[in-house]
Amino acid sequence: MRIAIMGAGGVGGCLGGLLGKAGNDVWLIVRGEHLEAIRANGLKLVRPDTEFVVQVNATDNPAEVGPVDLVLFTVKTYQNRHVITTLKPLMGHETSVITLQNGVESHEQLGAVLGPSNILPGAYWASSHILSPGVIGEDVPAQISFGEIDDTDSLRSPDIRKVFRDAGIETEISLDPLQVLWEKFIVLSALAGITSAAQTRPKELLKYPDARTMFCNAMEESLAVGLAKGINLPDNLVQDSLKYIESLPDFQNSMHGDYEAGRATELEALSGAVIRLGKQIGVKTPVHEFLYSVLLPHKDGFPTAD
Repeated sequence: MRIAIMGAGGVGGCLGGLLGKAGNDVWLIVRGEHLEAIRANGLKLVRPDTEFVVQVNATDNPAEVGPVDLVLFTVKTYQNRHVITTLKPLMGHETSVITLQNGVESHEQLGAVLGPSNILPGAYWASSHILSPGVIGEDVPAQISFGEIDDTDSLRSPDIRKVFRDAGIETEISLDPLQVLWEKFIVLSALAGITSAAQTRPKELLKYPDARTMFCNAMEESLAVGLAKGINLPDNLVQDSLKYIESLPDFQNSMHGDYEAGRATELEALSGAVIRLGKQIGVKTPVHEFLYSVLLPHKDGFPTAD
């Protein structure tokens, strides 16, 4: 399959390495030192039990790639406004776009520009990050869930799933991808907000009863917004999610890492989205409003010295 990956950071780079190693025609669309290193040395993927280098095409210009069978959209959400229109040269008559971003709004943003029938909402679970230019570290194996919004019996989804599974990527087709997106969003929006505000990883933070309460209250707010929007969500989602997060080994979510490093963040796509969507449908979100106000001053990163 001919695959373009828009944004070859931790997520896109990991998937690109696995898909390229499996023999697919992979193009990574990436910039800067990362691009230069991949062109010079290939893409290296370091996993807990192995590592390998794969030669893949890499460019910073989607027009150089041309139409593909599949686009994986893995850039940070704050780049959407400038990046989505650049995908047009990748689009052919039967091109599908899977968005694996955080948040719950990107499939609509992509559909408004590229056509909603081309978009497959997806969710990605893993822990992968750039170790150095051209080198991706994967700590937890990738898992993907995606599907058709209109619940059609699509032939393209099984074909895509097979390509992913043949590359060793655990993949499922969801009959309700918006439910999957919201289940992840409810947890992530709360966890990213509270750990970034406290500058403390979940394992340590959730030892404190007040922090556990705030985390659960933030999830309850996001859940209330999702239910008000008509998303099919389980009543026990908050307590089950708390147990799941507490069962994980020590980790740091990406937004906390971005705040710590002074980089731009996805605050608008997480707590910001909870607040915006809540206002649209009349659901109050005081915890997310507090977290948002605390984190807002540095949501675009720290200014760099000239």
